Amino acid sequence: MFKREYMDSKKALMAVVTVLGVIASAYLFLQGKIAFEEYSHWKSREAVLEKEIEQLRKEAKHHREFLDRLRRDPDYQDAVARKELGYGKPKERLYRFPKTNVSIELNPEIGDKP
Repeated sequence: MFKREYMDSKKALMAVVTVLGVIASAYLFLQGKIAFEEYSHWKSREAVLEKEIEQLRKEAKHHREFLDRLRRDPDYQDAVARKELGYGKPKERLYRFPKTNVSIELNPEIGDKP
């Protein structure tokens, strides 16, 4: 009888260990799936940020070239001052027009369409 009880308790213990193993495996599988989804999300985010960094590097290079040329080239300085700041040479008549678009004033539905 003692051997039978021992065998029954051994089977019960094996059943409990098996159930706990299945539960642990399912939990680990779900955690692995969540981790993989998060990893995929951050990888795609990384790709987007790398593209943005590349665009910002190009923009910074463009600005450096602009500033370098502005520092070295007096004719370029003059052209930028005339265009951006509205400067002119002595005894030169400058005409400044408002930046509104006549077609927008006549037809407001046009808006910012090109």
